[in-house]
Amino acid sequence: MKTDELDQLVVHTETKDITLSQLREMVDANDIIVNPEYQRNYVYDDKRASLLVESILIGIPIPIIYLCEEDDGIYSVIDGQQRIMSFTRYLKNDFSLCGLTTLSALNGLFFRDLDKPMQRRLRAKSLKAICLDRDSQELKYEIFSRLNLGAVKLKDQEVRNCIFRGSFNSMLRRIADTDENVKALFHYTDNSRMEFEERILRFFAMRDFYHISGTFKNTMNQFMTKHQNDSDDEIYEMENQYRSVMDTIKQVLGCEAFFFHGERASKFNGAVYDSIVIPFSLFPKRSLLQHADKIRDGIFNMKENDAEYRENVYVGTNAGRRVRSRITKVINIITGCIDPCEIDMPRTFDESIRQELFHRNPVCAICGNKILTIEDCEIDHIIPFSKGGPTSIENAQLTHRTCNRIKSDKVETLLDVSFESDEGNY
Repeated sequence: MKTDELDQLVVHTETKDITLSQLREMVDANDIIVNPEYQRNYVYDDKRASLLVESILIGIPIPIIYLCEEDDGIYSVIDGQQRIMSFTRYLKNDFSLCGLTTLSALNGLFFRDLDKPMQRRLRAKSLKAICLDRDSQELKYEIFSRLNLGAVKLKDQEVRNCIFRGSFNSMLRRIADTDENVKALFHYTDNSRMEFEERILRFFAMRDFYHISGTFKNTMNQFMTKHQNDSDDEIYEMENQYRSVMDTIKQVLGCEAFFFHGERASKFNGAVYDSIVIPFSLFPKRSLLQHADKIRDGIFNMKENDAEYRENVYVGTNAGRRVRSRITKVINIITGCIDPCEIDMPRTFDESIRQELFHRNPVCAICGNKILTIEDCEIDHIIPFSKGGPTSIENAQLTHRTCNRIKSDKVETLLDVSFESDEGNY
């Protein structure tokens, strides 16, 4: 191919930032043709358009729009028609917001109903536009077809990275980028879609696994909301804890700790990860390393021979019963290997833990009935203290006083509150 032939195929563009206010004016003046012949009709319903408005208000990046300059100086839309029409329709009060979850207080409001600062903020938001000049008009169909070969949807953790910016999110990224044990145990060479950060978050959100319900996605979102701007001291403690747990797991179980061996393919398994990383965080590192051989043999034998565990890490893995069962099995293996006398920690729960659990959900973990007053409840170790169970909120369950005093010295399974299904957890 000759140079002059290649030059004819080169796309000449200009990048512009167009505010939503300017965008509306250009559409109203027909300076932007939103429905050229190669574009489909406007198909977004009001809920989807509302979510787009919510996204730009909370700072989620909106994909670039592509425009082409026509002979008469106006622009046709190559890519971004649905976005452009959604924003202009809302600014023109064609629909009220609906289906919002993050900014739920705005549901039911037209643009005219927003307070003046919010209106100004929305009008000032901008879309990045790449504009083809007139010399590239003949290439607009080619560009349109290439842009629409397939859209890449943001994954849940990529969305969280946009919404929950703060000290906790920075910690997740720092661990994912720098911890060599994480890289070795996760067996990924590419973390471009933030799989590492989601797994690290999953550990923190699920440590209190006996008391959570709902979808994994909502559980992790709620955790990030609560800890988004934690103090430096709190972040330091959490980061050190996770790094220490992963170091311990690698030393005790090796780089294939989160694999499931046997007739199935050996690869990272999210359910196996849950079942190991949470129990390892509940016991002192010194004790886990001191009994490494016994713990390793016990977990390997469970993976090979425990039919219930095998089922719980492959079938219906999001069900609350299966989550609790697979984690509890590993806890029981560790408690069977460690002498409780080795563990020096307080036996009595702090009153603040009782207050938090009662206000969270005042239901007895043993009988399943509602506890009417905080005076009628006690805090019980899920893993018995005599078997090495820590005195922490993650190992605490709310019970009636009477139920607690007749409970035997064993690990109790709480009510079977299932997680709702989420796609792509593993």
